Amino acid sequence: MSREVWSDLNVFYMGYGSMLREHFARLCDELERSRDKPRDCPSWLERRASILTMLRKAMGMDILPERNVKANLVGRVERKGYVLEKVILETIPGLYVSANLYIPSKLEKPVPAVLRVHGHWRHAKHQDAVQATCIGFALRGYVSLAVDKVGYGERRYQGHWEGYILPAVGLTLQAIEAFDNMCAIDYLQSRMEVDPERIGVTGASGGGNQTMYLAALDDRVKAAAPVCSAEVFEDQVASGRCFCECIPSMLKFANVSDVLACIAPRPLLIVSSILDETFPITSARKAFSRVKYIYELMGYGDKIAMYESYAPHGYNREMREAVYRWFDRWLMGVERDGREPEIVVEPFDSDVLKCFHDGIPERGETIFSIYNARYNSLDRFAKLNPDEYLKRREELKKHIIEDVFGGFPERVDLDARTYRVECLDHVIVEYVSFRSEWDIIIPAILLREVDGFEEAHIFLTPSGKSSIFADRRVRETAENKRLAILIDYRGIGETDYDESISAKNSLVLGRHILGMRVFDVLRTVDYLAFRGFLRKKLVIHGFSEAGLIALFATALDSRIDEVEVEGLLASYKVEKTLVQPPSLYPPRILLYADVPEVAALIAPREARIKRPVNSSRAELSVDDTRRLFDFTIRVYDALAAEDAFKIEV
Repeated sequence: MSREVWSDLNVFYMGYGSMLREHFARLCDELERSRDKPRDCPSWLERRASILTMLRKAMGMDILPERNVKANLVGRVERKGYVLEKVILETIPGLYVSANLYIPSKLEKPVPAVLRVHGHWRHAKHQDAVQATCIGFALRGYVSLAVDKVGYGERRYQGHWEGYILPAVGLTLQAIEAFDNMCAIDYLQSRMEVDPERIGVTGASGGGNQTMYLAALDDRVKAAAPVCSAEVFEDQVASGRCFCECIPSMLKFANVSDVLACIAPRPLLIVSSILDETFPITSARKAFSRVKYIYELMGYGDKIAMYESYAPHGYNREMREAVYRWFDRWLMGVERDGREPEIVVEPFDSDVLKCFHDGIPERGETIFSIYNARYNSLDRFAKLNPDEYLKRREELKKHIIEDVFGGFPERVDLDARTYRVECLDHVIVEYVSFRSEWDIIIPAILLREVDGFEEAHIFLTPSGKSSIFADRRVRETAENKRLAILIDYRGIGETDYDESISAKNSLVLGRHILGMRVFDVLRTVDYLAFRGFLRKKLVIHGFSEAGLIALFATALDSRIDEVEVEGLLASYKVEKTLVQPPSLYPPRILLYADVPEVAALIAPREARIKRPVNSSRAELSVDDTRRLFDFTIRVYDALAAEDAFKIEV
């Protein structure tokens, strides 16, 4: 049975790449409709308190240390009309924030201050628009502070895009950004030049998101102007947002517009670009309409406004002038010309702006070090002895299903369909599909000998069923009185979809893509049961990233008798590099279990782990693997099933 014989291994007439996008859109709609619209001010205030409590928890703000910012002035430069000071802030111990402070040259009394945050801009606080904003404010009599966000500018060494791992330990990138920004306000309030009761914040794109979260969570922000960032989440299910803009399960309790509304009744200016393709103007207008409703409900309709610029995504001069006027009105208490004078900015690589003149601070914290420190501090089930663990296994399963995966949906009718049946060399090949959920269809290929079978085997691979069809193991399974079923779990093969977008959307929706795919496997077992194909033994095989899907599915479903995984991510601990995809890192998993504790849920059933790898996809040695799975081995030993757990390296 060779691959060349089969000209078409697809089940569907055409690819169904839109399936996951449509699925996410449906879930968004259901969550949005599940929330009642506040009818009066008291009902909104009650909901606001609930949103902020859940937002802090979802972001992981509650597990960060108490704020105790340390500031180190490392340089001072005089310019026409203002003074530039270079400051290094230490927010979390060992986490350094490079910052530029712009102070008007002549001050007779404390003045308002503006925190200028930035988005995913290569040059960070050195970006032209950031410098221009800060200089413009300084020339208008404000103190302004520009900070590099984690992983950008002079903080590039700290990492940023790797932040998708943080939810696994209960943290988020946005929590670190918000914490840094709160510490920046602490610093501004400590300066004698600043009136601590008159502080505003503004930023564009990802900086607009930072503006929103900071102003919602910190009442010390007295006026806010998020630029090119307002939207409603249902409009971004097909977008490529950063993980710093994705809060776990947020859509279960709030939309983006709800978080913006939490700023009320403090002054809020939403600035958007009509030609913005990143945050489309239609989505921004929807958000503004919803937020305006809340402001008017509270009796503060004059404190909310929207400004639109006929321009692409950015923070241009016209937008800055609109923000100047807004802050003048609410922080200065004046109405005046908002025109920005001609401003000369420093080159991106200018030493005038650099804070780390002596290079990267020694022993400076990074995303990885923060993650691993949190990993090491958590009391997981591995801290139990095997006997205690065995008593609490059902509790661990419940935590994984409900708190990590976000729950499994109600099982719908399988709607099982057979598209065609072929026969080759005494092997029957069926092209079938079944529904995992109402709008999730799983295409599959089923192979079995004409004379029957006793065992059923499920094969999973991230490259899709077609890539493994001609694999020796599949062929031998089908030719030795066994059934083989190859599936495209959602988002791969015939329903291929962007892995990163899948992880981001599922994270915000509160049902992580890893759990969704585990559910697809459980529904595959349902399908085999429906067909009468669950007989003496059911085995599941998972390769590469699918190994983790296979492991979780086996741990959670006792109908699976045996699991074999190859290239399994053996631990969520991060080594020197990270090349594993974001779809493998569900939120809060490490509050309960690492991979070895999940594997222990399978005992005493058979489990074979072949060539396990670390976060760098480097294969582990025998000693390293046995050390990692020591807890699993001890659980199998406690059940007198030591021979059922095998490691092949």
